[in-house]
Formats: sequence, structure tokens, C-alpha cells
Amino acid sequence: MKPLPPFTTLQAFESAARLGNFTHAARERSLSHGAISRHISSLETWCGQQLFERNGPQIKLSPAGKALQMRLAEPLQQLYGALGTNHRPLRQQLYVFSLVSFASTWLIPRLARFKGLNPHIDLKIVTDYSMTSLMPDTPAVALRFGFFESDGLIRHRLFSEVRLAVASPAWLTQYGNDPTNWPPEQMLRHTDSVWPARLKAANGSAVKFCAAGGFEFNDGLLTLQAAIEGLGVAWTRKRLAEPALRAGTLKIIPHTEIDADKAYWLAYRAELGDHLAIVAMRDWLFTEMLNP
Repeated sequence: MKPLPPFTTLQAFESAARLGNFTHAARERSLSHGAISRHISSLETWCGQQLFERNGPQIKLSPAGKALQMRLAEPLQQLYGALGTNHRPLRQQLYVFSLVSFASTWLIPRLARFKGLNPHIDLKIVTDYSMTSLMPDTPAVALRFGFFESDGLIRHRLFSEVRLAVASPAWLTQYGNDPTNWPPEQMLRHTDSVWPARLKAANGSAVKFCAAGGFEFNDGLLTLQAAIEGLGVAWTRKRLAEPALRAGTLKIIPHTEIDADKAYWLAYRAELGDHLAIVAMRDWLFTEMLNP
């Protein structure tokens, strides 16, 4: 069995992989740029794989380099702990994929608490309306609402959801709580949240709707903003509406709440289930679920 690479070589690789720059890694390790480059070349020879893709002065981790970075993170941290040093936790990067609406209304107001507990984890928040595939060998989690392909993923159900109708106080003064009095052209539409065929009227009877004909938006927050501006009544998710409900800019219309058939999920690739940054995010989310 061939000897392991020197610890200084592993430290040089960890710094270069985390910082994405040999010069910055050299400064952090108090070495020359050439010394960092030699350490990396030595490690690549030992591994028999190219760990960085080089394009002039620009470098980025190769797939093999990303895999090695993840495998080294926990052992290096444990080694520092075993030696009883005060070395800060190795910096890690974690991608968080989310809808804009959920990130704005639930995630961002809580991120300071996550950072306070995990100052060594650098989060990259990525928002998109499509179900982005999680990349192999890249620490990432997805916060998703609804149904999605789960092959190769570990999933945790986070929250259930309620759908309901909301409107501004001024709109309700004009049109009231009774769905029988709502003009179809004032019923705002969210592409992903179709109005139900029926709702209860004020007297408890079921009201069958004509087709909603109000403005349509592909973003839940824009739909709510239109309702806040008095453009109509919105059919939405309660969790999205909560900030506006607390502020009093929107009100829930009585008897409209319906349990949604979808839920919020945390998902990540199964082979990365033990990654320290993913474990930290998972455990923090479970704690935050107690403070919805």
C-alpha cells in the first residue's frame, strides 16, 4: 500500500478547492503560488486523476476533484478535533434550490438563525419555477412543493398546506365575503393554483363558479401583490399569504380554506445523505418546523 499524501498537501488541496483560486489558497496557507501548484500536481499524480480543470489563470474542480473535496471534509474536521486544536470548521458550500415564493416568505426570514449555527457553511440560494435536477457530486438540497420524480433522492416531508381565498380590506368592503357576488374578471389566477369548481357561500350552500377571468400570474407572490393592490380576490397557499395576513394588507375570506393535496418537501441525492452541510441543513429545517 503506497503512503498517504502529506497532510500539508491535503490542506493545500482543501484550500484551493474551497476558494477556487491557487493564489488565494497560497495566501491562506502562507505558501507561494508555485508551492500550492506543486502540492496539487503531487496529489493528482497520487490519485491518478485530474482534480482541477485549468483554463489559463482560471481553475475549477473537476468531477473527481469535487468528489475528493466531499470525501475529505469530514475526515479533516475530525482530525483537527482529535488533535484538540481550535481550528475553525472547514468552510463548505451548499446549494439550496427553492421557489422564489417559499424562499421569500419562509426561508430568508430564518436564514440568520442557520448562519448563526453554521457560520462555516456558505449557502447559494437558487430559485427557479422548474424542478431543477440535483447535480451529482455537488452538495445541494431542494425545497419543493408538490409532486416530483424521486428516483435516487432522499425525501423528507416538511409541511402540509392549506389553500384559501384572500383579498384586500378595500376589495372586501366593495364585494364582500360571499362568492356569489364576485365578478369572474376580479378572480385572480395563479398558474399553479387553479380555482376550485365550488366554494361555500355565506349561507353555507355550495357556489359553483363561472370560469375565473382575472389577471393570471406564474408567480404566487405576484398574485398576492395584485390582491394587495385591490385588483381582485386570489386563490393561494396560506403559507405564502401569512406575511400579508399578519400585516393586515390581506384578509382570509371565511369558509374558503381547503387542505391542499400537495406538501413541502426537502430532497437531496441519496449518495450525499451523510454530507455535513446537508445534514446541518436537514437538522436545522426539522428544528424550524417547530416554529412555522
